[in-house]
Amino acid sequence: MAKYKILALPVDGRPVTREQVQMVARIANCEVLCPPVQSLGHFRDAADRNLLASWVAQHADAVDGFIFSLDMLIYGGLVPSRFIADSQQALTARLGLLTGLKASYPDKPLYGFCATMRMSNNNENEEEKRYWAQYGTDIWAWSFHSDRYACTGNTQDQERAAIAKSRIPKEIQRDYLDTRARNFGVTREVLALVERGIIDRLILPQDDTAEYGFNIAERRQLQQWVAERNLQHSILIYPGADEVIYTLLVHQLQTLEQRKSGRVAALRVALRPHHPGALASMVARYEDRPVMESIRCQIHAAGAELVADEPAADVVIAVHCRGAMQGDWAMQYPLGEDLGLDAHWVAQLKQDLKEKRRPVALLDLAYANGGDPDLVAALEETPGAGLADLQAYSGWNTASNSVGSLVAQLCAGMGEQECAEQKAYNQHLLATRLLDDYLYQSRLRQALRAVQQERGLDDGDRLALEQVYVATARQWLQQQGFASVSLESVYFPWSRSFEIGLRTSLVTAGAVECAV
Repeated sequence: MAKYKILALPVDGRPVTREQVQMVARIANCEVLCPPVQSLGHFRDAADRNLLASWVAQHADAVDGFIFSLDMLIYGGLVPSRFIADSQQALTARLGLLTGLKASYPDKPLYGFCATMRMSNNNENEEEKRYWAQYGTDIWAWSFHSDRYACTGNTQDQERAAIAKSRIPKEIQRDYLDTRARNFGVTREVLALVERGIIDRLILPQDDTAEYGFNIAERRQLQQWVAERNLQHSILIYPGADEVIYTLLVHQLQTLEQRKSGRVAALRVALRPHHPGALASMVARYEDRPVMESIRCQIHAAGAELVADEPAADVVIAVHCRGAMQGDWAMQYPLGEDLGLDAHWVAQLKQDLKEKRRPVALLDLAYANGGDPDLVAALEETPGAGLADLQAYSGWNTASNSVGSLVAQLCAGMGEQECAEQKAYNQHLLATRLLDDYLYQSRLRQALRAVQQERGLDDGDRLALEQVYVATARQWLQQQGFASVSLESVYFPWSRSFEIGLRTSLVTAGAVECAV
């Protein structure tokens, strides 16, 4: 029987934001109750928000706490939040659900997260308004240089902003600014719910951002609002998006345990940086601050404690990079510089895995959108140990996505009541992340895209995916010592090759214990 049951609305129905969050809870002997995948919308198609509200009301009495993607509750998903046509009044009316829940269940913690509308520096319109295909980079430049001019007074930025803006039709300028203003107004209503005690903890992640922009100007206003009301302990603002539900989950589990037992020992985390100088100066792609600052924010948000010395830590996070600028597997951006693999750092990591002196997790930040095949290959060759001996691994999407999900897995898996079952569930999630972040994102995604192009197939052809991926993945699982994890099938949750879904099972003593 689960120790705690949490009701959660994820940001969308992808496995990485739904099923894998449930896997983290299972490691902690808890359960996350989510709506069925089919009720969470699909990519650009918004979820039926009335149906979700009814689902919440149906299950609210049976759970210990609540976690809401407010983008899902209000807009029907994160992607639809950028272009759905509802008025601000209609959107904010949906927040009444939270007020009602708090009135009915005042002692149940209610957490939420709501992303600041992102600024993508490309002309890809899959997840944006359709005009982004023609004007996306111009809108980004208008945003970036306008805000940098406002902050620095640099006249070159003023000129660049004016040039970019002149290339955008006025009706598109108005539409874009109106959409931003509407969403910002909704976020201000969300903040008011924290001030009134309706939402107990709120994270406002910065999705796909840079150092300056319309979204950063909004962030500064939000930070000022929070500071003026002394709500810094209840409202956190930092880069990220998809991983926030993981962070809120483990924090809420600690809150519930604190109420029950009167004390909870924070997980003590030490960092072991690869190429420390490069990491100290790295600003990860699609983020607005040094990556080491993001790591500290994520550890704090999860309720863990950063310690300076490894002997004082419960777990060590080996933080990997190849230089001060990330590459990107999905966008095919090369490394900005390549410092290679430091032989001593890799040898120390191998020794830890072999001798099992301390739990070690690998945070793979050399690239966005996938792990580093060179590092993983070096660990695959470790005699008497290997990847299956890691406590956790993460290297997906943005740096903050990787950091937050990895820290959450560590918080869930390093509790005082660790047992064989808990370790098995942790292995299941570890294998899943490696199958996705490393094997697919950095090794096989481009091979799949080449096959699709060669055969004239649409992006997201499932038969091609199965042919490229399944046999290789099953063989790799066995080679790496994940004998208890079985891969049944692979699919595209959003009918595109950017991300995959994995249907896997955890098998012990010949019996299927759980499937995802």
